Amino acid sequence: MKNILTNLKPKELWYNFEQISNIPRPSKHEQKVIEYIKNFGENLKLETIVDYNGNVIIKKPATKGMENKKTVILQAHLDMVPQKN
Repeated sequence: MKNILTNLKPKELWYNFEQISNIPRPSKHEQKVIEYIKNFGENLKLETIVDYNGNVIIKKPATKGMENKKTVILQAHLDMVPQKN
């Protein structure tokens, strides 16, 4: 996959996409990807929470001057349906 993603921009986005794509994570076995996402938030010094169910919540404060605008929430599944061999 690396050859396909090397020239895509923004590079940081596609780097993280590749890293996450390389983590096996079938349903009920998401711990490695949970740790990756948790570390991602913590490395950016953002408030990062993993709840009892394994949901990772990363909170980023609003940009200065945008504090009174509507909040944006991004949601995604961390598991992936594996392909049968």
